[in-house]
Amino acid sequence: MKLNELNIGDEAIVRKVFASEPLKSRLLSMGITKGEKIKVLKHTLAKNTFEVEVNRVPIALRSEEAALVEVEKI
Repeated sequence: MKLNELNIGDEAIVRKVFASEPLKSRLLSMGITKGEKIKVLKHTLAKNTFEVEVNRVPIALRSEEAALVEVEKI
């Protein structure tokens, strides 16, 4: 399952990041790493942007970025 498929309030564990190196490094620096718990706080109606929480820190992601993060819903 991809991060952009989750709904508001859903929690998941990050399993893999499929981004190219510059974006992958950026996501990793924000705490989106394998094994981390992530929660969807908000998203737009069309799911174009997401606000997620990792380590109690809110992070905004575009849908294209969220689609590159494989998660396991918990």
